[in-house]
Amino acid sequence: MKTFSLLPSKRATLLFWAFLFPTLALCVAAGGCKKTAPHTSDARLEHIDELLAKELPPGTPAYRVQTFVHLRGYEVQNSTEPHTLVVIVHHVDLETLQPEAARVTFRFDADLKLTTYDLQPAPTLPIQ
Repeated sequence: MKTFSLLPSKRATLLFWAFLFPTLALCVAAGGCKKTAPHTSDARLEHIDELLAKELPPGTPAYRVQTFVHLRGYEVQNSTEPHTLVVIVHHVDLETLQPEAARVTFRFDADLKLTTYDLQPAPTLPIQ
């Protein structure tokens, strides 16, 4: 007489893992390689764009963006558009050790959540 068990059979367990493992591996690989759309076509600003995309994804509250800007000592400029924050971001490319700078316009929705940002080249600071 066969006993009833809620536990799956060994074959069912093996089939489950045989299907799940490759599926998870594909999902992780696809998600890990996913890059956000660039906010500039200027290759010199790529590193700044990657930093901002990583640290300030869409939906970030305005106070977090302002804190990020303040803690890094970035220069805030006047903006004539509502729900925007204009900042000069200075960055050093760690591969080439060259300074990079961008004028970044952060755009927020009516709830003051980040929707997007634009990057434009800006003059770099002299290295001291």
